[in-house]
Order: sequence, then structure tokens, then C-alpha cells
Amino acid sequence: MIKTPKILVIAGNPTGMSFLAARLKKRRCEVHLTSSCKEATALVRNQRFDLVLSEFRLSDGSAYPLAAVLIGSNTTLVYSYPVETGCLWLPAVKNGQSCWGSLAMQSSEFSAFINETINEIRPCQTASSGDLGEILFKVATR
Repeated sequence: MIKTPKILVIAGNPTGMSFLAARLKKRRCEVHLTSSCKEATALVRNQRFDLVLSEFRLSDGSAYPLAAVLIGSNTTLVYSYPVETGCLWLPAVKNGQSCWGSLAMQSSEFSAFINETINEIRPCQTASSGDLGEILFKVATR
């Protein structure tokens, strides 16, 4: 049986991440969207997600505390952080283990990371490294 990856996307402006969410849905992922730290924290406390993708700063505060909630789970958490040229993706938790201090990823690296992560969750399905590249470029340049 092929597992459906369950992914939470957290963005203050869901339009910016809707392209990413659409691409993840195309990859047959179950995608949940939220726009607040408070709601995201409630969701990760009450549901199991394989992957959480979050903007670092949201209108109701920093998403930083999510990392502590996910330590010890099997969840992977990556924050997006805006920079002049788009955004960097900051790994915080990998399969329930803290990975703060890992190198930040540019969009092309993040695309490969997402594909690898989905393939780990659903090992029977393969994907090319470019599957999310174009859409992540669009998200990063918004």
C-alpha cells in the first residue's frame, strides 16, 4: 500500500504558498493550509503530519515554537525566510530530530529536498528532482 504524505503548509498569505500546495496535491499529497501560529500549533498537537512547511514570521507571531512541539515525532519541519532574492528554506526538524544549524536551502535545493522527503514517506513512488523546481521558483520570487 502506498502511503499518502500528509503535509501542513503555514503561510500568512496563503496565495503565496498556494502554488506549492497545488504542486504537492498533484503529487498526491494530503495538504492542509493554515495562516496562523495558533491554529498551526493546535493542528500539530492534534494530528500527525509527515511534513510541515511554514513561513518563519506570521501575523500572530513567530512559528519558531513549532519546532519544540515536533521534536520526538516523525515529522519534518522547514521554515521559509524571505530574503531580497526570494526566500531561503531553513530545516528545523527532520523526522522528529532537531536539525537547527543545517545549511539553508535555496529554491532548487529545497525542490530536491521535498522530492526526497516525499519519496521517503512514499517509497514506492519516484519523482524527478525538477518536479517542484519551477513552482518553488515562483514562490521564492513573490
